[in-house]
Amino acid sequence: MRDIFFQGVDAPLRLVGADAVLELLPGVAWGWPYRIAEAGLSTSPFFTIRAVPGDIRLRCESHVEDRPPQLWDPVNAVCDAMTGLAIALPMSNPRLICLHAAGVALGGRLLVFPNIRRAGKSTLSAALARAGHRVFSDDVVPLSFPAKGPAVGHGLGLAPRLRLPLPESLPAGFRDWAEAVPGPRNRQYHYLPLPGQPVHGERLPMGAFVLLDRRDMPTPARLSPVPPDTAMDALLHQNFTRDRHSGEVLEVMAATLAATPVWQLTYADLAEAVACLAGVAGWPDPAPPQGEERRFGPADLGFRAGPLGAVVHRRDRCVERWIGEVLYLADPEGRAIQRMDPLAAAIWAMLEEPVAPEELEVALGEAFPETPRERIAADLFALLAGLAEAGLIGNVGA
Repeated sequence: MRDIFFQGVDAPLRLVGADAVLELLPGVAWGWPYRIAEAGLSTSPFFTIRAVPGDIRLRCESHVEDRPPQLWDPVNAVCDAMTGLAIALPMSNPRLICLHAAGVALGGRLLVFPNIRRAGKSTLSAALARAGHRVFSDDVVPLSFPAKGPAVGHGLGLAPRLRLPLPESLPAGFRDWAEAVPGPRNRQYHYLPLPGQPVHGERLPMGAFVLLDRRDMPTPARLSPVPPDTAMDALLHQNFTRDRHSGEVLEVMAATLAATPVWQLTYADLAEAVACLAGVAGWPDPAPPQGEERRFGPADLGFRAGPLGAVVHRRDRCVERWIGEVLYLADPEGRAIQRMDPLAAAIWAMLEEPVAPEELEVALGEAFPETPRERIAADLFALLAGLAEAGLIGNVGA
């Protein structure tokens, strides 16, 4: 029984008779330093891989995700363990927010591609690596936030990974190149331990967020600006560091989006997408990050809302930020971030001072005279109940 301690992560990966994993690690975590030690029973692992008598598959159990154990072949077992490692990293470093995203260096800055289903971020990352650009990660991007200057992306030191089989629609040159790269593989995945890629902890200032819109039909590759709230919605969905105080996350994300371009890359052809992105590499050098990086506090999950009273108001210490034309709110306990539609934002403004729900109902009736009063009352009660449950409003005197 052995423990694998990865740099910057307190808990180890535990191997119980799973020596096949040790043979694969150099080709997967090639840039993430680790040490091997005899397992200490007093140390709790983030993930356990255990040999199963009479079975070539390995039993994989995550201790950082609530899901049942799985039986995998060695490559899939390592893949599963690397997912657990990415989750365990911010648990050991309160300065990090981790996104399901890819990050590629262009022109001295980091382009971050939030994970959108079937967008092709891993394939695009590999194609950018083939073109000479450095891939900080193709699946998880840790970000930290200095007191001044842009957010900073961190390299993981994990090899990019392609899902197999590669589509026939990809350029033959790319498929031949990927096939020739030696690296751990099975029928489902192929790791690409490419030379010259960032090692674990290497840092680069944020350059832009790029939302991928891959088309099946021929479409010229193009970059177009998108509203910052579109990026915010994608980032909130892909942030898996859910134990962080959401008010603090909202503050840094709002500041980052205010200072960072957000584009959509529409493309069908992989080579055109690479060429289109290469055109953004001429931007000026960013101001260097300065000051101590923000440490995120934990969320308080113990809050429970009470029933609505006769007079309600905003709770103290809520965090509100306008991102583009959309209002986002976080409760004082830091449990979640809420996106307000225009009507909810207007009612939030009316809640700046204590008010009776009946007064709000009258005001809405005057604003929407054609809407039946019963519907207004029902919709208003549902909205106020939702705001109370989210910890954003409370009763006067509570």
